[in-house]
Amino acid sequence: MKSALVFFCLILVTRSHSDDESGFVQLFNGANLDGWDGKPGAWEVRGDEIWCTGLSENRNWLIWRGGQPTDFTLRLEFRWDKGNSGVQVRSDDLGELQVFGYQVEIARQEVMGLWHHSLIDREHPKREARFLMTTAGERALIVSDGTRVNTKLEDAAAIQAHYIENEWNTMEIIASGDMVIQKINGVHFATLIDQDSEMSRSKGWIAFQDHGKGCTVAFRNIRIRETSSD
Repeated sequence: MKSALVFFCLILVTRSHSDDESGFVQLFNGANLDGWDGKPGAWEVRGDEIWCTGLSENRNWLIWRGGQPTDFTLRLEFRWDKGNSGVQVRSDDLGELQVFGYQVEIARQEVMGLWHHSLIDREHPKREARFLMTTAGERALIVSDGTRVNTKLEDAAAIQAHYIENEWNTMEIIASGDMVIQKINGVHFATLIDQDSEMSRSKGWIAFQDHGKGCTVAFRNIRIRETSSD
């Protein structure tokens, strides 16, 4: 009940303050990858944009090393051209540029809206509940024992149509308490409420994924405003 109330309050707040840029801090200086940790050759700066070059055969992440925020709003622009990518939040650093945790998928239009758990082992007992947690137009609730319940709020294809492949799109990720919300081009795509006592995370790293094998994606105007869930 509490999470449902917070959910609706967050919807109202994000609708009324979606254009408010006060308090945001840029994570990318627009010139180089200072403050970021990534695989050489896999990521590069082109003008004021960070590009995944598509040259890496293996999966890797570009990790922002400025901290592990708890409650926040993350805003950025992204362009997907090819392959599979994503934005990680509240995630664990496994070393060797591998990241475990919450990911907003960036790929073809028909898979957008996915909350995914990156690098969860195929044999993990909770993989089925966590590997693909939502699609567009859904709210997913994972309770303390790891059981997931999905509620359809809107038609997935109708929501996904707001995302344009091979063009610049905006993304907003809101993390508050046990809830994470993703919005693309100002449209609410999906919500995840994670109360799993073992797997949920209240803070962690922000990162961009290169799935390897020709992934081509770009990011720019990356900024964050840390907030409080109190």
